[in-house]
Amino acid sequence: MDLKTIDRLDPRDAWPNEATDFTPWLAEDPNFQVLADALHLNDAVVEGTERSIGDFAADIIARDRDGYILVENQLAQTDHSHLGQILTYLAGLGSSAKVIWISTRVREEHRAAVDWLNEETSNQFSFFAVELELVKIGNSPMAPLFHVVAKPNEWTRHLSRKSRQISGSAVSERQKMYLGFWTEFAQYLDEKSPGLRGSNPPKDHWWNFPVGRADFAIVLTAGARDSKIGVELYIHNDTEKLIFEHFNESREEIEAEFGYQLSWERLDDRKASKIALRRENIDPMDTNKRNEVFDWYLKGLTDFRRVFSTRCRKVEIEELRLE
Repeated sequence: MDLKTIDRLDPRDAWPNEATDFTPWLAEDPNFQVLADALHLNDAVVEGTERSIGDFAADIIARDRDGYILVENQLAQTDHSHLGQILTYLAGLGSSAKVIWISTRVREEHRAAVDWLNEETSNQFSFFAVELELVKIGNSPMAPLFHVVAKPNEWTRHLSRKSRQISGSAVSERQKMYLGFWTEFAQYLDEKSPGLRGSNPPKDHWWNFPVGRADFAIVLTAGARDSKIGVELYIHNDTEKLIFEHFNESREEIEAEFGYQLSWERLDDRKASKIALRRENIDPMDTNKRNEVFDWYLKGLTDFRRVFSTRCRKVEIEELRLE
């Protein structure tokens, strides 16, 4: 075999300027998903770049279903100044958040600082230190690598659901697509079943609907990339999996009430758990399938509320711990 070696390049060969080259590149959805995959972050969507927080501007503000994601970029080794900026942004954000500090080299004292923040701050916050590397093999194109060098002890620790809208956020083409899709579904609900309507249509690929108790939600999902739609009971704070196992003990009874089988997803690597119904090989963005998709959502939403509303209200976590 003709084996080649990996050539490590200066990241500024690809992005001469951090603010005008690297940050806009990273904010593009396909590139941001590479970072999200390295961190095992699910459903992350960029809200905007150089976003004002008080008198300062954060490089990238993103969001997933649990809260905000603040990204600070540094095409150099970490320094005290950027650590201070990150803490200042958090104070100005006034909300729970995941914080990602990207640099070309993380100094040991800053790795220790990130570890300390993860240990000593409340579980509303998660801190990640990531080293950026630029490589190529032979004549191949340059490729970025994201190495996670510091992370929360609970790797995908989920945050509280408190969040507030960042004013003036930019809307990507992907977000416009989903906003239009859910707005059309909201109009469908207003005609077919107005009592099910909850919050305003989102610009994400999921929409949360209340089920009668905090820390639970019925979530509709629309996967344009993988041609998949879903309805799920999302249990936000189920670290010990007590609620999931409580429902799982009644799986046969629950599925009998539905009249069909569900996907039971314990999610041991996450704080949440899910009980879901999914349908594959159907593109929710295909306008010819729109009525079929909306009818399927309505039935699923109605069934999940019917079966789980009372069960969610009756769950007592302290009683489950004593069992």
